[in-house]
Amino acid sequence: LNTDKDVLAILEEALKNPKYTATTNQGKAINLYKTIMDTVTRNKQGIAPLKPYLTKINSIKNSNDLQKLLIEMEYEGGLGFIGAGVGTDAKNSNRNVVNIGLGALGLPDRDYYVGTDADSKEKREKYVAHITRMLQFLGEKPKQAKSSAEKILALETQMAQPRLDRVERRDRRKTYNPMSVADLQQLSPSFNWANYLKGIGYTNLDSVIVSQPRYIQAMETILKENKVDDWKAYLKWTLLNKSTGLLSTDIETASWEFYGKTLTGAIKQRPRNERALQTLNGTLGEGLGKLYVEKMFPAEAKAKAEHMIKNVFTAFENRINALPWMAKTTKINAIEKLHKSRVKVGYPDKWKDYSPL
Repeated sequence: LNTDKDVLAILEEALKNPKYTATTNQGKAINLYKTIMDTVTRNKQGIAPLKPYLTKINSIKNSNDLQKLLIEMEYEGGLGFIGAGVGTDAKNSNRNVVNIGLGALGLPDRDYYVGTDADSKEKREKYVAHITRMLQFLGEKPKQAKSSAEKILALETQMAQPRLDRVERRDRRKTYNPMSVADLQQLSPSFNWANYLKGIGYTNLDSVIVSQPRYIQAMETILKENKVDDWKAYLKWTLLNKSTGLLSTDIETASWEFYGKTLTGAIKQRPRNERALQTLNGTLGEGLGKLYVEKMFPAEAKAKAEHMIKNVFTAFENRINALPWMAKTTKINAIEKLHKSRVKVGYPDKWKDYSPL
C-alpha cells in the first residue's frame, strides 16, 4: 500500500517533467496514465471509439464473415467465441504449443448459467437487466435491448453448458487434448481452422492442444444453426463489455455497479488513480518501474547490494570447499550450481524496450 502511494506521488511529479518524452519508456507510462485519468476527453467521445468495430459486426452476413472478423480481432484481444494462444507444453517444458481455448462469457463462471438454485436464477435475471441497460449506450431502444439481452444469455448458456465444471477443471488431463489440425477440423467442420490459425499468425503447425473438445463441438452446433442476429448481439455485447474501462464514466460506472456491486458485493469503486496504476503495472510495468527506481533505488544502491551478494556467494563457495563430508566431485557440482544462480536486485540489468508501442 505504501509502495502504491509512493508510485502515485512519483507519477504525479513526473507529469510535470518535460524530460520524459513520448519516446522514453517512462514517457509512455506517463502518457498512458494521463489517458486513463482524462475522463473529460473520454466522456466527449462516448462510444465513438467502438463505432468502426460495430460497423464490422453489423456487416456480418454468414459464418465466413464471422470467421474473418474473429481473425482480425484476435490481434486486439479477441471478440469471443474462440481464442488461441502460445504456451509451454504441459507435458514437455522444452517446447511451446498453440492452445485452443474458450470463448468469452459475460458471467464469471459456468455455474451462473446452468445453476438451478434461486441465487443463480436471480443473477441471470440481473445479468439480462444489466445487458439491457448497457446496450442502450450503443443506441438500442429499451425493448430492442431487452430482446438482444435475452438472445445473448441464451447463446452464452449454449456456450457454457458443454464446459468442464469446477471439479473436472481440476483434472489437468481433461484440459490437455493434443490433436492435429486435421482432427480439429473434423471436430468442427464448419470452422476453417487452418485458415483461422494461419490468419492469426500460426503457420506450419503439426498439432494443437484443445482445452475442451466438448466446447469445440458446441461451437459447431452454433455455426450450423446460423443465427446471425444472435451472433451479432453477442459480439456487440462482448466488444462493449471488454471496453467499459476505456470509455465514458457513465459506461464504466454502470459496468461496475453490476460486476462490482451486484456480483461481488463491493461497496464502492477503487479510486481512478489506483485503477490506473493497476493498468500501468500490467501493461507498461517496466516504464513505471524506471520512474520508481530513479527516485527510490538509484544505481549506487543496486551496485552496493550486488557487491554484498557477491560476498555472500564467495562465503558459500568457501563453506562448500571446507565441508569434510562432501566428495570433491560433489563440491565441484555444488559450486557450479551456485554460479548458475541468477541474482536479481531492484530492477533488471536490461529494461524492456517499449519503443514499438
